[in-house]
Amino acid sequence: MKRAALITDISGLGNCSGTANISILSYMGIETCIIPTAILSAQTGFSDYYIYDFTENMRKYISSLEKINPCFDAVYVGFLANKAQADIVKNFIEHFRSPDTVVITDPIMGDNGKIHGYFDDELCNRISKIVLDSNIITPNLTELCILAKGNYDFVSGLNEKEKYDEIYRLCKNISEKNVGTVIVTGIENGQESFSNLVADRKGYEIVHSKKCGGSFSGTGDIFTSIICGAVLNGQTPFEATEKASKFISGILEQSHQKISDRNYGIPYQLLLSDSML
Repeated sequence: MKRAALITDISGLGNCSGTANISILSYMGIETCIIPTAILSAQTGFSDYYIYDFTENMRKYISSLEKINPCFDAVYVGFLANKAQADIVKNFIEHFRSPDTVVITDPIMGDNGKIHGYFDDELCNRISKIVLDSNIITPNLTELCILAKGNYDFVSGLNEKEKYDEIYRLCKNISEKNVGTVIVTGIENGQESFSNLVADRKGYEIVHSKKCGGSFSGTGDIFTSIICGAVLNGQTPFEATEKASKFISGILEQSHQKISDRNYGIPYQLLLSDSML
């Protein structure tokens, strides 16, 4: 059985982060070992939430794992709360990585052209260093522009073909620094659809998806979890992206009209039993 280390937060409500990571990867036959970065009563879109910063506990937690010294087939990096955590994660990767370990990073930093309010340039720079240690990264367009020094408004205003070409140019700025695959998620194509662009040094491919409803908590966590599981199970990043896109589109087509509060996320559990993964 393959084993993945999951370095991310755990949210009680929201169908996201560590809850989604563990359940999806377990369903895909992957053993998981979670290293929490923060524990929240509910994801931050809710009107109220309690958050416990796990930074100091991370050091003790990882120190114990180092004594056991398990082998990890993948290291999944999600939400990081501060600069100290970014340094801890970089050291974790250096310690536990083997030649066959796949490092998959979702560089959570911003959306819709803006850096999240609790981030700053220094934390983004630290996350950028983790990105350079990764085999696969899954930024949205905002995060790609942060990483590759692109202009979000300029890219967003291009027509579809020009947009893809410019996004690929930005991806090459990262992939040429040893990152194997860049999967740019949620590229807007108007009212009806969006795309995911899968790029490596050889070129890029596009996976189109139908747009159903608006934005929902946890879709990025679900997407990257499926990427991680599919790659560990022998699929290419492009095949993994097709699988993740199909799964999320499928559950949204069935359920988006029934979701009254986007903060609760999508009921991905309903499709696990349909063997879509």
